[in-house]
Amino acid sequence: MSLLCNWFDDWGRAIESGLGRTWLIILTVALLLVALYLFQDIIRASINKTKIKIKWGEIIVFIIFALFIAWFCYLLIN
Repeated sequence: MSLLCNWFDDWGRAIESGLGRTWLIILTVALLLVALYLFQDIIRASINKTKIKIKWGEIIVFIIFALFIAWFCYLLIN
């Protein structure tokens, strides 16, 4: 494995041991709710068939939150 993968693995284990499994689940759900809040404009526009107005900052924050959600779910599985 590369050094970067080892760093993420070590950092993930430190987060999991520091927060505990319950707080990791709570943090994952909180990030999921914020990500869905950021994604609601896209969902609403697709339902109403209107033009989608998305800010670049929202897209970047949504992608970061989605990656953290996936990473925390991976930590919870292993």
